[in-house]
Amino acid sequence: MAFFHTRKYVYFNAALLFLLVIVWCVSSTHLVVRSFREEPHLFYGTLSHASIPSLFGGTDIPFLDKTYFQINGDKDVTFVLYATGEMNEILSEWYDFADVDAASIPLEIWASRVKDNLFVVQSISTSEGGLEWEELADYMVGNLLVVAGIVLFSFIGMVVFVILGIKTKVPRRRLVRQHGIVEEHPRR
Repeated sequence: MAFFHTRKYVYFNAALLFLLVIVWCVSSTHLVVRSFREEPHLFYGTLSHASIPSLFGGTDIPFLDKTYFQINGDKDVTFVLYATGEMNEILSEWYDFADVDAASIPLEIWASRVKDNLFVVQSISTSEGGLEWEELADYMVGNLLVVAGIVLFSFIGMVVFVILGIKTKVPRRRLVRQHGIVEEHPRR
């Protein structure tokens, strides 16, 4: 594979890797960012369905460890709760999504619409307790700043490697005649 014998292509591949990191970070946080711009709506109801994505569920990876749920039997509207494992433990003291009686406990939910059928939870409470906006906002803003740092570092790295890739010259090959045989040799 002569394609990777020069640094130029390695630099472009490293820049592509940084670009993929940027895209992944932005795609995992764009709903949270949109939730800050939208006006929150108040919802009352009981749980009808809840799910935790199995790939990152319980890992405490910011913005990937989340709970999806629906209320009042409405399958067209989904709520997303972004919370740490510690917050979920506090939540489970007074409300557990997996509990058999979870569907009978009334919920009060403040959430921002980020898509037609998707809301990001800003606070959730029952008569027993709740996760307030301040707790969830501290978590979201703190991790958004970390992700912004990662995106900035990745962007700088991507630009540096693109510039290195552009500035690096591909070595030209020259033909050398020896005893009537044409051979290809790199220039030095």
